[in-house]
Amino acid sequence: MEQILIRADKRDVKGKGVARKLRKDGKIPAVLYGRGLDAVSITILSKDWEKLGKQSRRNVIFNMELHGDKDVENRPVMVKEIQKGFLGGKILHIDFLQVSMERMIEVEIPIHLKGKSKGEVNGGIIEMHLRSMRVECLPTQIPEEIAVDISELEIGDSFHVNQISIPGVKLLESANVAIVTIIPPTVEEKPVVEEAALAPEEGKEEDKKEDKKDYKKEDKKK
Repeated sequence: MEQILIRADKRDVKGKGVARKLRKDGKIPAVLYGRGLDAVSITILSKDWEKLGKQSRRNVIFNMELHGDKDVENRPVMVKEIQKGFLGGKILHIDFLQVSMERMIEVEIPIHLKGKSKGEVNGGIIEMHLRSMRVECLPTQIPEEIAVDISELEIGDSFHVNQISIPGVKLLESANVAIVTIIPPTVEEKPVVEEAALAPEEGKEEDKKEDKKDYKKEDKKK
C-alpha cells in the first residue's frame, strides 16, 4: 500500500489567538495523538494539504514527516477529524491519529452499489438502509469502498451484510442487517368523490333557483 508523504512541524504555543494567526500565515493547526502516546500540537501548510486533493480523505495512511527543533521523525498517521468553517469552507483544524501498521484498527467504509437490479427494470425502487459500514482490519488492508452488486435483485429482494466477504477485513455490522432492498413501485390512488358529498352543493343550487322565483313574484306584485 502506497503511503502519502506529508510534512508537519511541532509547535509549543497553543490557543485560539495562535490558531487564528497560523491560519492567516497559510498554516493549518493540528494535533497528533495515538494509543499510549502524548498528544503533539503540530502545523501543516495549507498549500501542501490542498495539493493532496482527493488523497486527503479519511482512511488514507500518511507518512508524516514530523519536524522538531533538532530532529525529524516519520510516523504513519490517518485523519481522524477535520474541522471546517461556516458552510464547510476553510479548514480550521485537523486531528491526526498515529497508527501501528501491525495492529488492527476500526474504520468506516462507504458502500457503493453496482449494476442495475432486475427489480428496477420492472419498476421497483431502490431503498438503501446502509451507506457506510464500520470494519476492522490492518491499515494496509483498508478498502476504498464496499461494492455491492444488486443486478440480480428482484422486487422484494434484499442484500444483507452476511453476503459480503472481503479477505482480511472483519465486518462489524450485524450479519442479518439489510444493506439495500428493492421495494415495489408506489401507486398513487385517485381521490374518490362520493355522491353524498355533492348533495349539499346541489341543494344550494336548488335554493338559489327558488329564491330567484320568489324575488320575481314579489316584483310583479309591486
